[in-house]
Amino acid sequence: AIPFAGRDDVTHSAFVGEQTCAYLEQQTGNQPFLCIASFYSPHAPWYVPQTYLDMYDRDSLRITQFPPEIDAQRPDDPDALYSDAQLLSAKHGYYAMITEVDHYVGRILATLEKQGLAGNTVVVFTSDHGEWLGDHLRYGKGYPGDDAVSRVPLIIRAPDTLRGQSNAAVVEAVDIVPTLLDLCAVQIPPHLQGASLKSLLHG
Repeated sequence: AIPFAGRDDVTHSAFVGEQTCAYLEQQTGNQPFLCIASFYSPHAPWYVPQTYLDMYDRDSLRITQFPPEIDAQRPDDPDALYSDAQLLSAKHGYYAMITEVDHYVGRILATLEKQGLAGNTVVVFTSDHGEWLGDHLRYGKGYPGDDAVSRVPLIIRAPDTLRGQSNAAVVEAVDIVPTLLDLCAVQIPPHLQGASLKSLLHG
């Protein structure tokens, strides 16, 4: 975890959040719109404003308990790769980055409310991949893509659908575009990969 050297409002997450809100403030509800807020965080390197790092007590975070044969491969040197200190620092930075993104997602949702658009707007929150964060003595993502890498959040809020429900069905990122088209009553092209999740959203 490395404190970002600039002001909190000049990070990439701040830029995406502010630009998205500015775009939504131009929408009146008279015309359909599509807006993608593509946050880079949370992602290595873990540069994040001190404000968000201060929200976590690094000493209270826990690291993965490795099997003995894996644990034996880890160094005692606190500055070395996969040491306890490094794993805690990486988790600290990752959590802080998630919290920064959460802050701006909250701002985006509040802007939809303020503009009177929340009741008639489909909102999808998802991610492209997870992060090993030191599990299996690896960072990043790759093969084999176990749960830490392949299971990502997918939250959909849409008009006239169930609220507060979860579903354990296996779905994929390729299902998002057909779902958006279906929710907007746009015909799904037959060549498109994926399947609409509209029926799941309606129970």
